[in-house]
Amino acid sequence: MPQTPPSPTPPTDRRRWHRLLLVVPFLWCIAAVPWAGAVPYAFGHVPFLLVWMVAGVIVGTAAIGTVYLIDRRRGELDQP
Repeated sequence: MPQTPPSPTPPTDRRRWHRLLLVVPFLWCIAAVPWAGAVPYAFGHVPFLLVWMVAGVIVGTAAIGTVYLIDRRRGELDQP
């Protein structure tokens, strides 16, 4: 009987704590919006909630980009 070589498995000992950064945009938009909606105004009659949500887009993009860069540096993007 021919033996088949073992299939390559991804290393399981690597920690992926950096992926917890992806929770930050969720908490920014869901958990903090009631607080941000209570602040009356910010810059020149622009609602603070609008400023908060635009800042959330920037924070979310930074979090996703950071996770991507860490995954790319570790070589985890090539794994299925």
